[in-house]
Amino acid sequence: MIFGEKFYPILCKLSPWRQSLFALVLAQRQYPNYALWCDVNDVKGGKKMFSKTLDTMWQFHQDKFNHIDLEETLDELEPYLLDDEKQELSVGDLFSLDATIALSASVLAIVMHEGEEALMASKASLAGVVRKIEQESDSDFSDEELREIKEVDDEVNFQVELLELLKDAKRDASLTAKLKKLGLNEGVSNIGLTLED
Repeated sequence: MIFGEKFYPILCKLSPWRQSLFALVLAQRQYPNYALWCDVNDVKGGKKMFSKTLDTMWQFHQDKFNHIDLEETLDELEPYLLDDEKQELSVGDLFSLDATIALSASVLAIVMHEGEEALMASKASLAGVVRKIEQESDSDFSDEELREIKEVDDEVNFQVELLELLKDAKRDASLTAKLKKLGLNEGVSNIGLTLED
């Protein structure tokens, strides 16, 4: 377990809105991965729906007195989620799946609030980074070896910084704006992909 024993228990104790925002930042940062997967696989409407769901969730957190129906949001997103029961998933499929896990977790943290939504998003984002490293080097690494790799270290630090920002934060519009900027990450995804304009 790359994060060690302390990180995940703190993550699972966050309140539902904090877990939702944690997952949302990671989903926002993975948008390029999902968008490129849609382009390659000709998934009509996928990018638009992912983007719309991100916008809906940012809006939801921007104004805590909103009347957004998140169950409806989830229903709209559902047809664009990859079926992970499908037999042969390509590496690209898995990056897309990681992104949708984080986005779904952001909505579910509010709708279901079972307490593991931020954890799901955290593991999905990290899994993508590890998968890319192992794919490029064509080898498997131990947790100790992974922790020494810059990309993994960057991912861990990003998530730790995000948790620190959220842990004792007050829920207001300025926090949401700051987190959105963090999630946009200047257009670079967790695995270093960017979208062409």
